[in-house]
Amino acid sequence: MRRLLPLALLALSLWASAQTIEDFLVVLELRADASLEVTERIAVRFDLPRRGILREIPVSYRLPTGERYRLRLELLEVRQDGRPARYQTYGEGGNLVVRIGDPEVTVRGLVVYTLRYRVLRALVDYGDEVELYWNAIGTEWALPIQRARVEVLLPPEVPKESVRYVGYQGPLGSTLPFVLFWQDGKLQGEIQDLRPGEGITVAVRVPQGYLALPGLGRRALWFLEDNVYAAIPLFVLLGMALVWWRWGRDPAVGTIAPEFTPPKGLGPAEAGALLDDRFDPRDLTAGLFSLATKGWLKIRELEEDFQLLPQKGGEELTPFEEALRAALLAPKPEGPRFADLKYRLHDHLPGLRAKLFVGLVDQGLYPANPEHVRNFWRALGLGGLVLGGVFLLLFRHVYLGASVAAAGLVVLLFSPYMPRKTPKGIAVLRQVLGLEEYIRRAEVDRLEFAAKERHFEELLPYAVAFGLTDLWVEKFAGLLQKPPAWYEPRGPWVPTAFPARMVLFQRLSWAAATSAPRAPARGGWTGGSGFGGRGFAGGGLGGGGGRVW
Repeated sequence: MRRLLPLALLALSLWASAQTIEDFLVVLELRADASLEVTERIAVRFDLPRRGILREIPVSYRLPTGERYRLRLELLEVRQDGRPARYQTYGEGGNLVVRIGDPEVTVRGLVVYTLRYRVLRALVDYGDEVELYWNAIGTEWALPIQRARVEVLLPPEVPKESVRYVGYQGPLGSTLPFVLFWQDGKLQGEIQDLRPGEGITVAVRVPQGYLALPGLGRRALWFLEDNVYAAIPLFVLLGMALVWWRWGRDPAVGTIAPEFTPPKGLGPAEAGALLDDRFDPRDLTAGLFSLATKGWLKIRELEEDFQLLPQKGGEELTPFEEALRAALLAPKPEGPRFADLKYRLHDHLPGLRAKLFVGLVDQGLYPANPEHVRNFWRALGLGGLVLGGVFLLLFRHVYLGASVAAAGLVVLLFSPYMPRKTPKGIAVLRQVLGLEEYIRRAEVDRLEFAAKERHFEELLPYAVAFGLTDLWVEKFAGLLQKPPAWYEPRGPWVPTAFPARMVLFQRLSWAAATSAPRAPARGGWTGGSGFGGRGFAGGGLGGGGGRVW
């Protein structure tokens, strides 16, 4: 086996030396429409019979940001010794491969191949200048090149003194200069003896205004064609809109008429949750007032606090109100103050929220727990944000990461609106909205005197749930001759001071419900420029390589 290896290496060396590019001329012509026309004249010496050459032209690049950047290349002409050649094109990796030659015919001796193609997106905007950063001869050729020449033609109206240029030669990453000079109105450069794997890269900058770069719309279209994932947020937006329309949108509420009494079997906390599909501190305060007005709780006024004294009521409680009463008495059965509930009541909120929504589902007002529906879509949206972050931080795929994260954000923004009510739920909501309208517009003076106090107490918890506490209490403040049976003032009864005490009660109850205990402490082409010391051989667009076949 060891004896065969030197023979194999010798055979490979002889095969490679049997194919040589004697002359390689590349003409780069910049057009005023910002297109680039490339003409390659490749004179190949075949010492052994072969069918032709394969020319591999890179057209698709993955940038460090993850963006796919693809050239628009149109093959205009392929010739062999001045005559139209037989050829075939196909894609391979990020290359356009042009296979020149007849499978049935072999060639030998000197054969001259000419390729001419037109390229869009070869120019990059750099502020006041436009740059062509092009691998005139790529570093992927498998054949030695005895003579390599590059010519750059610019539109005649471009002043020579305004053009900046630089060139590089050698293997990939080399910064060895390739000398360019003006002659006969064009930039030219020539070197001898490029070995396999060595190439030439040129960078030419022209002032803005001489080349008509594509507009923003065309560039955006190209970007979306190359990076379909950039449209992910748009598709997700359309998809979420359809899902919401089909499964998340409430039926129409219809005409709302004032209602003078609450819906039967619906407590004030449930009514407040039905309005916005969520349980918040205002609904909890409404539940407290409901316990009081139903005789299960007495509110004792202290100097800067309130004490909640348990009572033996007579009216039936909703499942939520029963759970709320148990949570209030847990820390201090004889009657807690809001100061005692601070940091404690917060732990009971998840269970209270679940109890409230389970009751609404059991009544047939929702097909599913709104909190669960909202959490499902919220988790899906957060998952999209996390996945986008993974693409961004771990895989350095900026655009894909941003697209996935934006899609997750779309789902997240839709999540609050995904809970849906049943037709029965809409009918009850219509009654709740009618009650809210009545509380907002009620003319208390028209009520009979004997009915004033009872009417005030019956609807006060619902006014709290609707955010109309101040309005409702102020309407009755001057008419209540004595404190309600469920309220024990600290001093003499002053009806006009009652609204302010109710506001304080609401504020303290909100603080008790929302005060959470502090958590414990816990330990190709890179898209770059050919200038500014960043250029190198093989660092631009184009180039590629080839081999015989």
